[in-house]
Amino acid sequence: MMMMVRGAKAWNKIAHCMYKIANYDKIVKRVSPIEPWRRLFHIFNMRHNKSERVNMSQSNRSKVDTLSPERHPRGTRGDSTVYPVISRRARGLSLGVNLFPERKVCDYDCPYCEVKPFSNPDARLADGDIERELRHFFAERWLLYKKVYTLQDISISGNGEPTLSPRLGEALRAAKRVLIDESSRDASLSTVPTVLITNSSGFLRPEIVNLLGEFGEEWAFKIWAKLDGGTEELHRALSRSAFSLAEIVNGITEMSRRIPLTLQTMLVADTRTGRMLFDATAYASLVGSILADGGQIEAIQLYTVARRPLESWVAALSDVAMAEQSHIVHAALALEGTSAAKIRIECYGERGELVWR
Repeated sequence: MMMMVRGAKAWNKIAHCMYKIANYDKIVKRVSPIEPWRRLFHIFNMRHNKSERVNMSQSNRSKVDTLSPERHPRGTRGDSTVYPVISRRARGLSLGVNLFPERKVCDYDCPYCEVKPFSNPDARLADGDIERELRHFFAERWLLYKKVYTLQDISISGNGEPTLSPRLGEALRAAKRVLIDESSRDASLSTVPTVLITNSSGFLRPEIVNLLGEFGEEWAFKIWAKLDGGTEELHRALSRSAFSLAEIVNGITEMSRRIPLTLQTMLVADTRTGRMLFDATAYASLVGSILADGGQIEAIQLYTVARRPLESWVAALSDVAMAEQSHIVHAALALEGTSAAKIRIECYGERGELVWR
């Protein structure tokens, strides 16, 4: 779509297509990170009316154009450490920080994970690499991206479980320093938070709880903590880990006493049995127990797969099924008490956020 096109008729066709894309979310009654397409629509119109060229190299255009919730390219070398993605749950552009560019490191083996085992020893992080790559992104690439997107967060995630990395503290501090410096030049970055996306196993280690708790006291910091299934059986099937559900719930409770957490919960179906791997009532009971023990849950993200999973038998739930499960969780939480009933529930289908009520 970004190629040079001559003639008013061709431009009119492009403008019409961009208009249809920009209004797609209204047609399907879906709230999604589609805003950048509206901005592109206006960019195309302005360019046609003024006969101006957009000053972008072909390689940079490709990097912007190919971002989508279904595609999270991490590239190689520098890009494998810091990489921009379109995130459904961030509702737009998220700047990812990958603490394991050299190989996958995780104590879960989720069947729905899109990261396959790999080896790239030359990409191993050295001291200062994370901050250096973050500063490189804002110096060399941010001006391009900000024409189309608003940065929603810097997310610590990548090829594995970030709390297993000895560079987690370094990454958090680097994100803070870079955002402070960059927001002095670009006010739009002054409210950008740092987000840790975790499977929750790190909460079982006191040094991780203390690190995250202290960082949360000094900076705009959010934690998206995994809690899948709702029962021990489903937790085992979805994590394929050595951790029991009770251990994970206790860890979430401990961490959320220090910082309010957002629970991230994957809903998928097993095509071998036709079974949905989620028990909404049991799940709501777990959330109620976390709150009863002094935990703080500010939101729940119910989402399904958007990218190709590790196991072929994993299937995404339909938008209708996702909305139904959101209603069931909402009703079950209401039975757990006033605090549980007030938790915000966000629902994400394959292509974006859903309006479920």
